[in-house]
Amino acid sequence: MEFGFVTDELDLDPRKAIETALPWDIRKFEIRFLSDGRFPNVPDATLDDLAALREEHDIEYTAVSPGFFKCHLDDKTHIAYALGDGLERAMDFMEGCGVPLMICFGFEMATGDDAQAVALLQQLADRLAERRLAGAVENETHCKFNTPERIAHLLRQVGRPNLGANWDLANLQQGARAGFPGGYERVKPRIVNVHAKDVVNDEDGTLHWLPIGEGVCDWRGQMQALVRDNIVDHVTIENHCGPLVEVGRRNLDLLRQYVADAGE
Repeated sequence: MEFGFVTDELDLDPRKAIETALPWDIRKFEIRFLSDGRFPNVPDATLDDLAALREEHDIEYTAVSPGFFKCHLDDKTHIAYALGDGLERAMDFMEGCGVPLMICFGFEMATGDDAQAVALLQQLADRLAERRLAGAVENETHCKFNTPERIAHLLRQVGRPNLGANWDLANLQQGARAGFPGGYERVKPRIVNVHAKDVVNDEDGTLHWLPIGEGVCDWRGQMQALVRDNIVDHVTIENHCGPLVEVGRRNLDLLRQYVADAGE
């Protein structure tokens, strides 16, 4: 099992992030936020620099996360961008840099219905398929893809082989403690990407992101299952708390230990 990082979880400057992680034997990176905006809504020069960094350091961009469909279903401007200029710009970069996967979201729960969300996700998947690219819907508690049951159900409704799940155990939040093994088993057939961080909710509902091993997520068990099931070749670390570099290295070391323990 290999590991990667979302670059902005180490530094908004991708060069600094990549050069921080290279000595840790990390060569896989996911692109999300950059110093001047969220991918791909950044200047051409920023995308050119990302492409040059890939060649310079012989690294792999495993996914891009443009935030498409992290919106309400009545947000026509965002949806037009996500299926129009934004999508074209993102896919051009993906093709040019050999990025196989786009992470998207499943719309805010508060507006619209499941059928509308499914239809738009089908459109996105079909556009990606035209360029032989894939997508993964990230689960979040305030979105329609908020529980393992709904993730599995809605992906069945979408019914596109190139659109799977970005499994984020901690993003289940209040449900994270029960998210493994039961939730994982429900979603497992559609998991194509995994994000790793930890979480705890206070009794009053206040959310805290924590270093792995300090929250409620059973990352030891989850890593053992991922090694056993061999459904992904890497896990992407997404600290969500700091100090970023310190927490990132700590998360990486602990996850590597869990993998080593799984192989005993």
